[in-house]
Order: sequence, then C-alpha cells, then structure tokens
Amino acid sequence: MEEERQTGPSKKIRPQMIDLEGPYRLLYCSSKGDKEGVTQEIEKGVSPNLADYDKRTALHLASCEGCTEIVDLLLQKGADVNSIDRWGRTPLSDARSFGHEEICKVLEEHGGTDPVGLDSQNPCYEIDHSEVGMDDKTLIGEGAFGAVYLVKWRGTEVAAKTIRSSVASNPKAKCTFLKELALWQGLRHPNIVQFLGVVKSSDRLIFLTEYLRNGSLYDILKKKGRLDPLTAVAYALDIARGMNYLHQHKPHAIIHRDLTPRNVLQDESGRLKVTDFGLSKIAQEKAYGSFKMTGGTGSYRYMAPEVYRWESYGKSVDVFSFALIVHEMFQGGPSNRAESPEAVADRRAYENSRPSLPSHVYPDEIKLLLRGCWHGEPESRPSFEKIITDLELIQEKLQKKAIGTCCSCCIQ
Repeated sequence: MEEERQTGPSKKIRPQMIDLEGPYRLLYCSSKGDKEGVTQEIEKGVSPNLADYDKRTALHLASCEGCTEIVDLLLQKGADVNSIDRWGRTPLSDARSFGHEEICKVLEEHGGTDPVGLDSQNPCYEIDHSEVGMDDKTLIGEGAFGAVYLVKWRGTEVAAKTIRSSVASNPKAKCTFLKELALWQGLRHPNIVQFLGVVKSSDRLIFLTEYLRNGSLYDILKKKGRLDPLTAVAYALDIARGMNYLHQHKPHAIIHRDLTPRNVLQDESGRLKVTDFGLSKIAQEKAYGSFKMTGGTGSYRYMAPEVYRWESYGKSVDVFSFALIVHEMFQGGPSNRAESPEAVADRRAYENSRPSLPSHVYPDEIKLLLRGCWHGEPESRPSFEKIITDLELIQEKLQKKAIGTCCSCCIQ
C-alpha cells in the first residue's frame, strides 16, 4: 500500500474472540496509583488476587511503585499479603527493593514476609555462569546487539542475549550498556518484559530476560497478516500501557527510541510486552526536556521525522513509532515494502509523507488517533496516557458492535 502526503488531516474479517478483560486493568490502575480505577475494577467483581502471567498481583505492583494508598485499599479488599510471583518475590520483597519504608511497615503489620531476604534490598544484578545452561543453548534469533538463545536458569526457560564484541570489549560502551540494564532491572509492569540479570562471564557480556515463547509482533503479523479490529486494538492497548509506564518512570521518563514490532513480544496468555531498552535513554528533563539523538539511532521505518533530521527530541518519538505499529496491525504489514526503510524515513521527514488510511480497513476513530500520533509537530502528538483512554473507548465501541453483529446472526 502506497503512502500519501499528509495535507491535513471491503474485505470483511471475522473478529477474533479474545479475553479483553481479566486482571490487567486492575494491575495497570494499581501500578499507576489510580484509586478510583482500582475500586471500579474490584466492584466489577475482579479479584484483588488475580495475577498476570508472571504471577504478579496488584499488590506487587502497588508495593513496587510506592502507592501506599492502593496497598491499603487492596489489603482491605482481601489481597493476599504474601502472594509469590514467578521469581519468588512477595509484595514486601518489592517494597524493600525500592526503599518504600512506609509500605514495608504496612505489609509487615499485615503479616507480610520477604522470602528472598537481603537479595530484595540489593536486587540480584549478577548471575553466576554455572547457574545458566549455556552449553545446551538453542539459537532463537538475532537481537539489536547480538544473538538470542533459549537457555535454562535454575530450571526455568529464559532468553539469554549475548552482546556483540564491539560493545562488550569497549569499556566505556560496556559501562553505559550495564547502566541501561540496571535501569531495566528496576522496571515492573505486566506489559514490560522482565529483566533477570547479567551473567558473570570474563570473555563476553550476556544478560537474561524472561522467555516469551509466542515470539514477536513481527512474527505474528508475518504469519497471520492483517488483524481484526478488536485484536488490533487489544494489542495496541498492551503496547500503550507498557510505554505509558516507561514514560511515567520517576525521576526521569524512559524513552524506548526503537519501538518496532520486533521489540514487542507475546506471552502465552496472548498479551504483548515491550522489550529491549538497549537503545533507551533516560530523558534528562532539563531546559526544554529534550536532548540530541542521532539519525542513525533506531529503525528507519519506525523513526520519527525529528530523529531522522538529527533534531532534539522527547517522549513523542515513541508515540510516532507506536502509530506505525498500529497501522501495520490493521494492514497486515508495513506500507511501501519495496522501498528502502531509509528512503521511507526521508520522505516522512522532508515531504510529510504518511501511510494511507483507507476507510474499509481503518475505523474513523483509529484514523483520527493515528493522524494525531504521527503528527509532524512532536508537541501535538498525544501522550500514551491519552492514547490509552482513547483506545479503551474505541475498544468498548467495537465490542458492542461485535455483540450486535453476533445477535443479528443468531436472529437470522
């Protein structure tokens, strides 16, 4: 499909019935400190003890993020104070890791325990090489910085990412990279891939993350092609929630800078998680809240115009990339596949070119959202918090439409 210059502003697919409810909104609201949202979900009948694929509950996330009021509310509603996640951590483990003393006191008063002890106060950063089965590794792909292998760590399948020698052998580059990984290690969110640690090794740099066997969004689109609107919007919400968590990180926002379908993975429950922050930087919000980023950073096909033009940038570069990913989910792949990614980026930067939005593929609300997200003026793009609100409304409308269609079929 050709792109068109932005001057201003079919084939039917059966909707795929997927679980659009569950604990995820409760988890999102708990991590954000949204008391009203948490209350609404619990009043709907959502259990305060429901967990995500990693067995992390709302109490885990609220304790991790320092949301004391949410911790109190969840405990009042019957949340299990000693629920254990996939890594053997309780809410108290998380509260101690991030120095939330008031929450630690509240959890302890309710019988909270910390099975990982001192490790939670000094989060495990290095993993002994003998604990990782690198001899039995299986190559599963190539990442931004090197090969990715499936290995076992303490009996659990995890992804081992090896870093190219050009980075690992350069002391300054290695130090910078390790700082990025240390930042990633502190992140906890249902839509963020969990970083586990760095493997101690004298000759190379290896780090471990959780393994998501369903592969990347790139793999999904390559296999399935165009997604039905309900699925596309559900996936878009997953990505937006993960990115909103990064952008609202304190004390500085985390900008991904290379948000692409390959850097969005799917877990066994069908949820998407954002990964690979090796190209991320903490947005040092000084002066104008921006800093320089070279045009060679990130993937050209998803690159914001200001990045390609070597201009200063902010969090909205990720919003631009997000819009192109959403566009691909509805279309089944990128536009102008025959054209080189750099040529596409050049036309978007200097000719205001954008992918076309045919009405038989894109609902009006999605077209409006995408045009806002890939706006040429960075400050005019919406925040991910606003995007989530818009997508939830779109999702609700599509669900009602799908139910109406099903009812009509039954009547006939």
